[in-house]
Parts: sequence; structure tokens; C-alpha cells
Amino acid sequence: MANGPRGRGSVPRRLGPLDAAAEVLGRAAGAAVRKAGLGAGHSLPGAIVERLVPGYLARRAATLPDGTVAVSGTNGKTTTASMLRTILREAGVPTVGNESGANLSRGVVSALVAMPRGTRLGVFEVDEAVLARHAAELAPRVVVLTNIFRDQLDRFAETEMVAGLFRRTLAQVPGVLVVANADDPLLWRAVEEFDPLGFGVAPLPGAGPGGADAEPEACPRCGRVPVYAGRTMAHLGRASCTACGWRSPEPAVVAEVLPGGGIDRLELALPGGRVVLPVGGVHNAYNAAAAVAAAGALGVGAAEAVRGLAAFRPRFGRAEALTLGGRPAWVFLMKNPAGAGVVVREVAADPRVGAVVLAVSDQVSDGRDISWIWDADFERLAAAGLPVVPAGRRAADVAVRLRYAGAEPAPAEEDPAAALRAALARCPAGKGIAVLATYTAMLDVRHAITRTRRDRMLDVRAGGAGDAGERNR
Repeated sequence: MANGPRGRGSVPRRLGPLDAAAEVLGRAAGAAVRKAGLGAGHSLPGAIVERLVPGYLARRAATLPDGTVAVSGTNGKTTTASMLRTILREAGVPTVGNESGANLSRGVVSALVAMPRGTRLGVFEVDEAVLARHAAELAPRVVVLTNIFRDQLDRFAETEMVAGLFRRTLAQVPGVLVVANADDPLLWRAVEEFDPLGFGVAPLPGAGPGGADAEPEACPRCGRVPVYAGRTMAHLGRASCTACGWRSPEPAVVAEVLPGGGIDRLELALPGGRVVLPVGGVHNAYNAAAAVAAAGALGVGAAEAVRGLAAFRPRFGRAEALTLGGRPAWVFLMKNPAGAGVVVREVAADPRVGAVVLAVSDQVSDGRDISWIWDADFERLAAAGLPVVPAGRRAADVAVRLRYAGAEPAPAEEDPAAALRAALARCPAGKGIAVLATYTAMLDVRHAITRTRRDRMLDVRAGGAGDAGERNR
């Protein structure tokens, strides 16, 4: 795989003895935590190494023969990075990445600490603010930007702040190849000076002209209200402005969603062929298009990328398939109105779903501000008539929100095991349960599954690896 611009200056391509010693200590600490059953220890090695040998990230990343790729954006970082790693591994490129989803700097460093010999390329998902701080150290040859939605208002305030972060980030790495969502007007405007490679999704049949999920819509050039020729989700789609003449660019890589999908199946037409993925939703069509576009930027042909993508399996908590008490169950991450909206629509339309657990927590990794639940399309759950169990640390708030949506929720259950049992009790025979959860609420659900694995009432077999690692806020 040919090397692109690195921009590392005089950073050495070999580790010194102090770096090597810090790696040994970090790996030992992570192993000790796992052995003691105190968690997966995904970020602990990185925290130790960062403290002992500042500058390790730049030195270690510089030893990768084919450099690094950074994946950032509001939604889709984990899945897009995982899809890209799958494509590259199927193409014979040994990669390393923060597969646990720990996307602060210590999570990236932890992945580098554990990197096996022979690894050529790093593919890391990176929190938006962390990328802005560490872009020069990571020196990515490719940056993939998924989208910008309102999210974690206690950190990012408004979407324009994130757009500014991305613009400043790219200015730190001259010559970087940028892969960006061409259907996101704000994102594209922020990065178009860097000559990005665009990806997108063909507008969905029947998508109306009105906005969705309370995302702001404005022409990125003049601020007027744009006109949409076609939509996919929230403010994403093909738009133009009658006032100043701006219009959405034509993406180089377009995914077309084919009929017959569901919450755990998605068939796409992509440049290079068709692929069936074990995940649902238009948001995953965007993730797939981003991964194929990024693979192309790294020299993998379209047909080879699509063949590699067929081997993808969903990451922890992203449409993860489980079995609960002999019934199917699906776990979905939701953290903002746009993400919740697309998942709610998929869940409400799938006849296999008989009950829903709606779990919201407000710990640091979730974001303290949960006001976004009032903009999420929970009315659709009420209209579907599905039994809904409010859960998580903010279960009472979720119950109030559901009542305003027109639902009659079950009693609020902060305890995740109790919430799962309540959903099982209300789920009609022959149907399954959908769990929609913020990040730490999702972890709590999985921990409850582990604790109650021998409980006959909550007999659970997981379809993927667990994750107790630290994640961005």
C-alpha cells in the first residue's frame, strides 16, 4: 500500500527504551485489571503510557509503514472504522485500531500499545475534540468525516463549533486526504477547501421535503432555508439554495438502499457491486459508503472493497443481535435526536419487535445534557403501540417524555435487569425486544446480562464481544 503524505517532520520511526518499558507496564496493568474482573481495561494501558512517556502517540504512530487513518464525526465513527478495518484486512493489509470504541487519546494509545508485530496501518475512530488536539501527533494520511449533528450540547454547544474544529484539524496536517459526507451541507462547506472525496446515499423513495429530528437546516453559504430535492435522514440529502445558487455536490461514492431490509439487514448497491450487511438503517448505508470511499483513497479497488465489506459484523451495541429468554433481541446505541430518530423508525416498522427498552443515562460518557430526548421522534413508538419500558439513570425523565409523546409507558426501571424483565413480561409471544440506549446505559444492560446469565428468566446468549472501555463524552 503506497504511503501518502505523512507530515511527521523529524519524528523518529523507532521507539526508545523508555517507550518500550512504558508499553510493558501498560500491557501488564491492563492484563491485571482483566484478570481481576474489574473491567476490560481498554484505556488503562494508554493512560499509563501517556503519563510516563509524553509524546508516545506521535512516536508510535510514526512506526506504522502505511501510516494512520482517523475517522471522526458525530455519529457512525465506530461502525465506519470497523467497516474500513474489515475491508483492509480482507484485502490483506494488517491493521490496528481502537476496536473497543474508546476514542479519547488514551484509547488510541492503548491500541498502539497492544499492536502486534507486522501491523502496517492504523485505523482509529477519534472524538471530534480529541482529533483537533492530537491531529499533528497522529498525522493521518486519510481523515474520514461522517457527519455533524447536534450532540452533547454540554461539550459542543452547536454544530458550527464542530465544523470549526474539523476545519482547524485539517489545517494541521498538510496534504491529508479528506473523505467527507457530501450530503451534509455544514460539514462539506467546512472542509471543501481541502478538496475532499465525497460519499453519500441516494435519496430514499417517499422521503418528504420537510425536515426531521429537529436538526437545523440552513444554506451553508448564505444562511437561507435550502430546498431539498431528496432526503435520507435528518438534514442529510440533496439540497440547493434559490437565494445564492449553492447546491449539494455530487458524491464520488453513492450507496443505494435496496428494498427488503430491516433492523438487522441492509442490502446496498455500491460502486463495485452489491452487498448485504447484518445491520439495518440508512445511517449504516452512510457508514458503508464512507468505508468504501476511504478504502479507495487507500488504494483498494471498489469491487475488492465491496467483497471485503461483506465480511463485516456489527460492533458492540450497534444493532448487536442477542437472545433474551429464548427470544430475539437487538441493542442499538442512541445519543442524539438524529441517531434516535433513524433507529426508532427502523424499530417501529419491524414486525418482529414486540417491546422496547428505552434507556437514557447522563454520565460523562453520555453527555450530561439529556434535553435532546424532547427532540427525538418517540411519538413514532407511541403510534406503533409498542410496550415501552423507561430505563437508565434518567428513567423517570424518559417516562415523562413518553407520556407527552402519547404513550402509556411501563413503570420506570432504573435497574437494567428489572427493565429487561419488564420488557420480557410485556412482549407478545413470538416477538423480540429492542433496546435503545445511550452509551453507559448500554454498558449497564450488558453488565446486567452478564450478572444474570444463569437466571432462567433472563437467559441471554450474546452475539458479539463485550466492551467496558472508556468512550468519549
